[in-house]
Amino acid sequence: MTETVTIRAHIENGELRLDGPLPENVVSVEVRVQVKSAGGRPEAITKLLAFIRALPPGTRTQEEVDAEIDEGRGKRRVRFRP
Repeated sequence: MTETVTIRAHIENGELRLDGPLPENVVSVEVRVQVKSAGGRPEAITKLLAFIRALPPGTRTQEEVDAEIDEGRGKRRVRFRP
């Protein structure tokens, strides 16, 4: 079984620099980076959010929506009344 260890690193002059030493018996190294979008939010997501905001409000209550979700999951909602 292999163990995964996170070692912090930073970019310096375009090169990856580890902030700590590699542990002994390292078998392989995988680098994962986070890339900042050049233009902020992708256009497709912006259009999707605008579309959703433009939809009319629904007519069902929260209880009706919850009941439909429970039904789809095969659950029966039991309501306790004091």
